[in-house]
Amino acid sequence: MQLSDRPLPIKSPTLNTLITELGEECTKVQALIYQLQLTNLSGKQQAEILAELLACAVHLNVHCGEDFQNLIAEEMESLPDDDEE
Repeated sequence: MQLSDRPLPIKSPTLNTLITELGEECTKVQALIYQLQLTNLSGKQQAEILAELLACAVHLNVHCGEDFQNLIAEEMESLPDDDEE
């Protein structure tokens, strides 16, 4: 499944960029998992795929840190409360 090119309804340009990058990285992880499911991979091919998957996991871990979580929390706090309508 590919992400669409439609803009995100996010006010913060920084959060918008981070969410877009997160989606791209998740798509990459998904592709790597599909590659691992291929039959007849050599040990070298498996090692290369696993190394890329490890790099993605490290990137995602850093990417989704406290700053990212705080930006999401701030965005959520800025949303209108639908119950007040």
